[in-house]
Order: sequence, then C-alpha cells, then structure tokens
Amino acid sequence: MTSSQKTLKNALEKRSFTNSKTRTHSLAQHFGYDCLIRSDHKSSLAERYLHSQQLQYQREQQNIEKIFKLTYDECKNEATTDPDQDWLVRFIQMAKQVYSPSMQILWARILKKELIRPGSTSLKTLTVLISMTQKETFLFQRVISVCCQLGKKTNKVIITSIKTPSKFIQFGTKIKHYPIVYDQYNLPYSSIVILMDLGLILKTEFESSTIAHFMQFQLHLQNAHYSLNCHNKNTSFTYYRLSPIGQEIASLIEYKSNSEFQAYLLERLSQLFTVITD
Repeated sequence: MTSSQKTLKNALEKRSFTNSKTRTHSLAQHFGYDCLIRSDHKSSLAERYLHSQQLQYQREQQNIEKIFKLTYDECKNEATTDPDQDWLVRFIQMAKQVYSPSMQILWARILKKELIRPGSTSLKTLTVLISMTQKETFLFQRVISVCCQLGKKTNKVIITSIKTPSKFIQFGTKIKHYPIVYDQYNLPYSSIVILMDLGLILKTEFESSTIAHFMQFQLHLQNAHYSLNCHNKNTSFTYYRLSPIGQEIASLIEYKSNSEFQAYLLERLSQLFTVITD
C-alpha cells in the first residue's frame, strides 16, 4: 500500500459522524463564520472579517509549509537548478489551496520533479490538478492501473475493444468486436466521462493500425510486457487515450497494480492472440 493510500485509509477510519446542526456549527466555527449561530458575539463585522481572513491565511501558510517539508523529506541531494520564477510563484499560489494530506504528497512530488528537471510539469497541468477533488484523483489512479501501451507508442491508453474479421460463407466478412469491460473494476463509463470532462482523457475513440497475420505486436500493462502473435488478419484495437495533461499527471501519481484486471485482459487477448510474457 502506497503512502497516499495509507493516508486516505487513516482519514476514512478517523471520520466521525454527527448530526447536521452540530456539523454545520463546527464547520462555520472552523472557518470563522459562526457569528450569527452564536448568541453571545460582541465583535463587529469588520473584526469578524479580519478574524476569518486570519484563519484562512494561517491555513494557507500551513499548507505550503507542509508541502515544502514533504518535498525536503523526499529529496536525496539530487542535482538541481533554479526553477522558473513565474512557474514557482504560480505553484505556490495554487499549492496553498491544497488541504488533503494525500494531495499534498502529490504536490510535493511535483515540486521535487521540477527542481530536478525544470519544465517537467506545465502550468496547465497544475491548473487542472488544483481543480480535481481527492475523489477524482483516486478515480484517475484506478484508470492508470488499467492503462496499456500499444506497440512502440508511449501514450497510455484504455483499450475498449479488439476488432477482428469474422468470415461467413453466405454473408462475406463481418467485423467482430471483443469488448473490454471495466465495470467490475469500479470504472463504469460514467467515470471515464468525468475524467474526459476534466481534460485527462481525450473524448475521441481511436483505432490502432491493423496487425498483420502472425505479426508480433508489443503490449505493455503496468510493469508487464507481452508479445502478441495475431491469429487473424487485420485485427486492431480501439481505445481512449490520455491527453497530454493526463499523461503528465499519470507520471506523478502512484497507483496500485491491478492483478485482477491483468488476468482478465490476458484471458481476452488469448482468444485472438498467442500471448508470450517477455
């Protein structure tokens, strides 16, 4: 289990449940907006405003300090260069708004990567990342765990089906689809749409070039590499591809290997290919 997953597990275990009035009062008090709920307040509106602003600034200060500390702890005295100052200022502005401990780990990883290799993470990627909730981030982790790389391409893709000709004597050639189903891995199509709307997955469904009969084709899944020998002529894959921003974020996010999906995909592939594990 990764550090991010442990953080989420601990947070869920510590989550407390209470009634709506108590919860609302607690939240209002936390942000300094509980004046009208309390009956004993004597401070002016201006004083209350300054108090809530001070609380906000303190939380932002705490957030960015935590991210710099996490970055420092992750560093192993690697060689670095000065980051782009405009990038760094924008990074700090956005990182102040990161409250989730697991997301702070991710932002610390981004900062370390930028110090070692300036230009690694674009401002566009940071803008998308700051708009993502923790739930959406964990959803993207599940997507990454089922992504493949086809042939010599490095882009991560989500295979949707395998297409192959099916010959019928009376009706000629018909294309048969072998769909790859993700629902059983907590990835219904609606989840893919959410990530499409965030700009992490391209909305167009692509199709690979046809694979020649008995041609050896490379497929990479997680840390496993497979050579596929095609049984039929003109077989191809259909898939969704991560966007450039999705690719960037995927390179930063830790994820757990999905052995169940790996076994399922190999079973589907074996219907149309001879699969050799490299």
